[in-house]
Amino acid sequence: MSAPEKDAESRLKGWLRDRIDGPVVEPEPEPEPLVKVRYVPPPPAGPPAPAEPDDQEPEDDEPEQEPERPWWSLPPAPFGRRTPEPAPAPAEQELAPGVYVTVNQPAPAAPPPWLAPDPAAERAAERLHRRRIWLAYHGGAAGAGWAVGLVGMMRDLLADAGPASTGVGVAMCLVTWVIASYLPGIRYMPPALHPVVIWAARIPVCSAALALALHAPGL
Repeated sequence: MSAPEKDAESRLKGWLRDRIDGPVVEPEPEPEPLVKVRYVPPPPAGPPAPAEPDDQEPEDDEPEQEPERPWWSLPPAPFGRRTPEPAPAPAEQELAPGVYVTVNQPAPAAPPPWLAPDPAAERAAERLHRRRIWLAYHGGAAGAGWAVGLVGMMRDLLADAGPASTGVGVAMCLVTWVIASYLPGIRYMPPALHPVVIWAARIPVCSAALALALHAPGL
């Protein structure tokens, strides 16, 4: 059997194994222990140092400075200048002899399945919340129109219109809606007043809709 046929057969066997047994599940890494204890033993005692002769010259306390390297031994830099090589990284500090205890925080427990977020339920709750806000927003505007007597004036106008009251009521709703949606002078007002002005512009629209609904037969 040639090499391509062997490769094709191995790929087919792997595909069948994945379809039957499912994908290979890697084992979860073992969590670190909550408490880790490390013991660093003291260094072994060496032979005693020989005594220094008395006739030895005292050493200078100043550290010896390394001689500067010549310019031609330094790596080149931009514009033909030479830059010194970076200093070597300091060696890792060794731990002093003793016992070291490390306490790790436990991993947070996974939430139960019934507390897992449900995207569909979240979207439904968001839509319900927006509907409640819309109803409170326009209901408050209609209530303000009722309080100032605007709804009563529109009901009297619809009562005087007679059989054409439905068309007059729809026309009032459309005209007030166009005015409330346009608001040409709102750009010249302070931004803090925009929500109040927009809500106040909804009062005639909601009042006209409420007057038209109350003018229905039997109300």
